[in-house]
Amino acid sequence: MKKIILFAISVLFLMSSCSKHKLLFKMTPVEDNAAEVQIHYMEPVTAAAANYIDSVYINDVLVSSAAGSGSLATYNGVPGGAVGRFFVAKVGTNNIKFMRKGAVVYNQDVTLAAGKQNVIVHNLNQAPIVIDNEFPYWNRTAPATGANWNTDSVCKIMFINLLYETPTTPYPGTLQYQGVRQGEDGVYFNVGAPVAFGQTTGRVEVVLHKSVFNSSGYQRIDYRIINENGEVMKKWNGSKMVNYTDYWNGYIGRVYMHFFRGVRTANPQCNVSQWTSL
Repeated sequence: MKKIILFAISVLFLMSSCSKHKLLFKMTPVEDNAAEVQIHYMEPVTAAAANYIDSVYINDVLVSSAAGSGSLATYNGVPGGAVGRFFVAKVGTNNIKFMRKGAVVYNQDVTLAAGKQNVIVHNLNQAPIVIDNEFPYWNRTAPATGANWNTDSVCKIMFINLLYETPTTPYPGTLQYQGVRQGEDGVYFNVGAPVAFGQTTGRVEVVLHKSVFNSSGYQRIDYRIINENGEVMKKWNGSKMVNYTDYWNGYIGRVYMHFFRGVRTANPQCNVSQWTSL
């Protein structure tokens, strides 16, 4: 079926190239001064269906629901589905509501700017955090490096600090996100600068050395976090405190957001939730 669809698209492209007629696609244009948002639910609660958000409203308009595109799961975001989707809102004050099992559990106003941004709900009794999506993601040629110039490239990672020290108290210090490329020199590199609760590193370029030459390419990156005292951050693993470690495969040309959420000293345990922006 995919081959048939691709063939049909190719035929249409050829027809458009040889004809004076234009192919028109029905699309809804976004005004230059509109706000575009992705909404994330990062409250430090158990990632279970009982805690999912059934419906999301922007200015009392239903934009996501369990009966439609799906629930807003804990440590996830909407709109889901295809990468790069956003809700359109107005510039200025907007209202966001969450409903769970027929009851309104979140009702807060938020100020949005023109362009793309991410709205993060981390406490159902507080206004959300709004961060710049930093679009466009790529505005220059990716760098080549040294002898590996023909197998090197980059991805981008934005680290967002949403760590709670206890189930009700945000972590009071700063966090330095670090990565090390699997199978190389074992030297950790910083992903941006240290950030406090609610802050982000911005989108940081991370060099990847792909393992398969003739491929789109990816590399595993192992991650750790250094606290404000220069020590590897410890987290509760369900039975004791251990050094925080995690890993993700970085794909060349991709753009990611790493939401560090949950509780450092108790359940629900802290971990990174990855959101792919491109």
